[in-house]
Amino acid sequence: MNTVNVRVRGIYATAISRILYDKGFSISNASRKIRERLNLKETSTPPDVTIKDLEHRQGVLIIGSYEKGKTIYNVLRETIRPSIMYVSKLPFHGIVKGEVVEVKDNVSIVDLGINGIKGILDEQLNVGEEVVVDVSKPLLPPNNVATLSRNYMVHGKYVALVYGRSGKVFFSKHITDFKLKRNLKTLASLMKIEGNWGIKWRSAATIGKIDELMLDLQNTVKYANELVSKFDKAKKGELIYTGQFFGILVFSSKDKEKLDEIRSKVYPTVKGHHKYKSLSDELTEIVDYTEYMLLSKPEIANDLSKTLLHYIYEKLKEKTHIEIEHISIFENEIKKLAPGQIVKLTVENDEAQIIVKRIFKSKGIYDGLAVEKEPGDYDLMEVSTKHPLIIHKYFSKNGTFKGIYLNINAPPEVVPGKIRYIDYEVDVIASRDEVRIVDVEKLEKTVEEGILEPDEAKEKLDIAEKTSKFLKGNIENLEKISIKDLEQALHKES
Repeated sequence: MNTVNVRVRGIYATAISRILYDKGFSISNASRKIRERLNLKETSTPPDVTIKDLEHRQGVLIIGSYEKGKTIYNVLRETIRPSIMYVSKLPFHGIVKGEVVEVKDNVSIVDLGINGIKGILDEQLNVGEEVVVDVSKPLLPPNNVATLSRNYMVHGKYVALVYGRSGKVFFSKHITDFKLKRNLKTLASLMKIEGNWGIKWRSAATIGKIDELMLDLQNTVKYANELVSKFDKAKKGELIYTGQFFGILVFSSKDKEKLDEIRSKVYPTVKGHHKYKSLSDELTEIVDYTEYMLLSKPEIANDLSKTLLHYIYEKLKEKTHIEIEHISIFENEIKKLAPGQIVKLTVENDEAQIIVKRIFKSKGIYDGLAVEKEPGDYDLMEVSTKHPLIIHKYFSKNGTFKGIYLNINAPPEVVPGKIRYIDYEVDVIASRDEVRIVDVEKLEKTVEEGILEPDEAKEKLDIAEKTSKFLKGNIENLEKISIKDLEQALHKES
């Protein structure tokens, strides 16, 4: 058994717990469902690493003890081969000695002496002054400027100490029981805390015994004060405290299919389980009920999966309004595009092909095309659930064709009222005058920053080049081109 205790929470918990359990890691503080599915004993061991859903549920966050967190991240990365990855360039809450190189607007710019990274400290110090700082927010690519603080944070198993908050007691947001909070506050007040430290009880404190909590607090205070004693002698660029590992894995539709397969080895799972649960709260109960039926008849999993998929397509037809959610791999945030109405939906071999009409209300310029956008212009957005392309065809109010914007993306995911896709930055634009690939440098930057694997980026660029070639050969009929045409062109080129 590997000496890493991992707590897993969220909609991917069963699949990820299975991966880690099979690799010999200990699943800590597992939920009742996970214990039953993996035949685990209940434990109260505090986790070294926590894995939980991202806010938009399109992937997971891995956070914890640095080396152990890195180990878990690498295991999941190698097993799942996710589409998009982010690792903080500096350890989260790492403590570093840097030098002030600039002061402006009442803040200090600090050179951290690590890979050319600088940070912003919300204090006005003197240029040339050395300062010990805490990396108070994860520094995720492509960002290269750290957020710094002198409220250093040092982690134990059950407690974290916050410098400059002497006498204060804080609680993890996951500690909600009033009686437990009162008891933890009392315990903190009884302990003699040397140094200028406040106490933050971590979520693991909910499962710790009182003697374990006391010992951890004592040991963490001792360790934290030892760190402070090293501040003066530390050299510029020295990482005095390693802090926490902070990594993110973002899952495309194909990644979720792989997780569906892994989950199905543990519990009856419909195809699309993770897609549905990540996109729609409304579908959660339907998915759970469908899988409950599979407990007695697992052999009908494929038939039920197909029935559920086509039920969702039927519900999609009933929606007059559809939201468009675009996830940029540079920012890992959902951007909502102007919504629209479905004007056509066809289903063939479980693939949905959708045309959405979006009408624009304001003036502007179409990205890449350098063509004016006028009120009343509209976009016929063509989407397929199987293909890594989205076509935007722009028309004037009176139907005059203005141009095409072709997104290169992960195959879109659709549920009633919503289309969501991951955008890979590189795109193709086409008008009567020209066809060209745009934002190649952004795609290249994602490889430099470790967000995309080189082979993944090459695949996206190949798609852009092949579709660009096809569009150039059909420049007089751009408004008639469909995703099927582009897919056939890609197939012919390969």
